[in-house]
Amino acid sequence: MAHQMNLIAQKEPVKITQVLHELNILKQQNAELSKTGFELISAQTKLHSLLHNASDGIITFAPNGKVETFNIAAQHIFGYSESEIVQRKISDLIPCPDWVEDNVGAYITYFISSRASTDIPLVGKHRIGFDILLDVSTGQVSEHNTVLFEGDNDGIELFTDAENEQDPFSDESEEATNTEQQKDVIVCFFKDITLDKKLEKELEDHKFALDLAAGVIKRDKDFRVIDINDNFCQMLGRNRKEFIGEQYIQSKFSGEPNNEFELTQKRQFLSQGNPWLGESCFLNSQGEPVWFTESTTPFIDQHNTPYQYLSILINITDRKQFEVQLEEHRDNLQNLVDEQITDIKQAKDAAELANISKSEFLANMSHELRTPMHGIISFTQLCLKQFKNLPLDEKRTDKLQKFLSNIDTSSQRLLGLLNDLLDLSKLESGKDEFNLEKNDLHQLCQQIHNEILAKVQEKSIEFKIQPPIKPALVKCDKNKILQVLSNLINNAVKFSTENKTIDISFENTEIILGKRANDTEKTAGIILSIIDQGPGIPDDEMLTIFDKFIQSSKTKSGAGGTGLGLSICKEIISAHGGKIWAEQNPKGGSFFKFFLPF
Repeated sequence: MAHQMNLIAQKEPVKITQVLHELNILKQQNAELSKTGFELISAQTKLHSLLHNASDGIITFAPNGKVETFNIAAQHIFGYSESEIVQRKISDLIPCPDWVEDNVGAYITYFISSRASTDIPLVGKHRIGFDILLDVSTGQVSEHNTVLFEGDNDGIELFTDAENEQDPFSDESEEATNTEQQKDVIVCFFKDITLDKKLEKELEDHKFALDLAAGVIKRDKDFRVIDINDNFCQMLGRNRKEFIGEQYIQSKFSGEPNNEFELTQKRQFLSQGNPWLGESCFLNSQGEPVWFTESTTPFIDQHNTPYQYLSILINITDRKQFEVQLEEHRDNLQNLVDEQITDIKQAKDAAELANISKSEFLANMSHELRTPMHGIISFTQLCLKQFKNLPLDEKRTDKLQKFLSNIDTSSQRLLGLLNDLLDLSKLESGKDEFNLEKNDLHQLCQQIHNEILAKVQEKSIEFKIQPPIKPALVKCDKNKILQVLSNLINNAVKFSTENKTIDISFENTEIILGKRANDTEKTAGIILSIIDQGPGIPDDEMLTIFDKFIQSSKTKSGAGGTGLGLSICKEIISAHGGKIWAEQNPKGGSFFKFFLPF
């Protein structure tokens, strides 16, 4: 007995130690369980908050069809507060057939499983009474399982996919409906797609008109072409396959060089959800630019992020071409206005110069007319005095002869001035008649040389007439051309000093007679050149020396005349369809040249 008591006493400490150890294990398990419980509560709280504040509308239905939760987004979609909906059936929000017995959750599950396409929306009712088109999906909360994600092999399902569930109203699933759905809470996710569907319907309603009148391009969020209408392809003469799937088609087919920076800015602007309106240019299959007015609208998802872009393009190529032509006409008009202003200014300057020249001419002409007239009057009076004492002796007879000779010289000079004025007047009025016949310019020059031979010999001038290589025959008025040659050759002799040379040459050639820069037609004829070694003509007077009443500054004094001779020459040569001009002689003096056509 004593021995047994000792054995019991030895075993008691071992049991106590084991119990204490087991108690410690239980405490640790209890602590871990409590921690897990708190974590689960925290996770459930976070999940509830997430679902309550989600961007999609979320409604949970009890097995009997009553609403258990109604989140903020659902409140915005349907127009009801959570307190108005929870714990009641909502067949007034989502109309259901009578045989569903107001069980909206079960009806939605049936609707999803039986609809022909996922594009078919569920129709709901807003509080105000208008229809709402809803994109809907469902899940079920299982009482058996507690963890979040379907398909997670490591966890336990919270939501089961209603798409894979049996039809709750089919005969085969009637028993399952009576058992399983009575235990499961149905979670429904709603997205209001009323506006999207409205836009799609409007687009569809106008699609035919758009196809006829405009180009339509549909792009994804990365600006890849999803769809493009035939009308746009026809306007560019390109195949639809060239565009489908292409990213940044305007960069590839752009009709505006070096515009990639602007296109990048445009894409950035659109990607921020902003509509864009402007002009775009594409190259057609011939490499020609085709201009469009482009209106691009982004389609925005629930996160305010564009997921598609729709572009409507109207062909404005004709208008752009008209604008270019209008701009060119505007520039041409401005050029014409500038030219007219320049012409008016030049005309004003010419008028002022002509007025000055006229004043100088009148002063000069008054002097020229007065001088021979005074000579005529004075010598006539002297002649009359000689006749007072008759008979005349030899000495008085010589005086009388000298006076009469001076009268004749003055009269001839006066007659020459009057003839110049009359000739110029007739030439300018176009009333002078021309007798055009074939004449040899070389022979005409010889004739003038013979007439002024005494003056040439008086100054010891070397007078050269170069024989032409070919006969210098032109159709002209002989007397008029002799008048021109006489004027030019007499000027050369008059303004040349003693022992100088005068050279006359002929050249068969072709020249451009037109005065415009774009005149290119050439006319064949003969250039006659008279080269002297006189005082020459200043460069700034080369263009005005042939104007009326103009004299060179180097010949106004001394041997100068009235300034009509060269004007008469210019009128005669112009009437023959020719041209007359002056040039500097590098060796001193000047070149006077005129061109007469054959």
